[in-house]
Amino acid sequence: MGPGEALGEVDATVGIPPAVTEETEAVWSAAREGRLLAERCRSCGAAWFPPRGMCRSCHSRSTEAFEVTGRGRVYSFTVNHQRWLPGLAVPFALVLVEFPAHPGVRVFGRLRGCAPEATRIDMEVEVGFQPGPGGFAIPSFVACAEEAGP
Repeated sequence: MGPGEALGEVDATVGIPPAVTEETEAVWSAAREGRLLAERCRSCGAAWFPPRGMCRSCHSRSTEAFEVTGRGRVYSFTVNHQRWLPGLAVPFALVLVEFPAHPGVRVFGRLRGCAPEATRIDMEVEVGFQPGPGGFAIPSFVACAEEAGP
């Protein structure tokens, strides 16, 4: 870890800013407010992230944004040890999180609040945001206190 970095904290401003599209503009606006938005189909009820403007199940274009709430669980993860960009602190954990309250929604991001080697499948996490490249607020995940260990 670099000087001044808390356990599991990584400077998220290093990297490439997200590409904002008509479908994702609301997501990035909500992220600035500390809210995570996903999308659902008004026709069949399927939900997903990131927004696409069209249902992946029934192909309807009748979609709506909704806020993802509640804790998530780590569905999959990897621990990155490669310094892909100058200034990138390694190692860090990247997690794919699913939300029991929102079936079908899985969000990818960095894990904070625990050592990367403590990451595990089914670990409970909360949504958080970090300052990211280009001034964007980047979704990340914070290990719940009971999961982070001593």
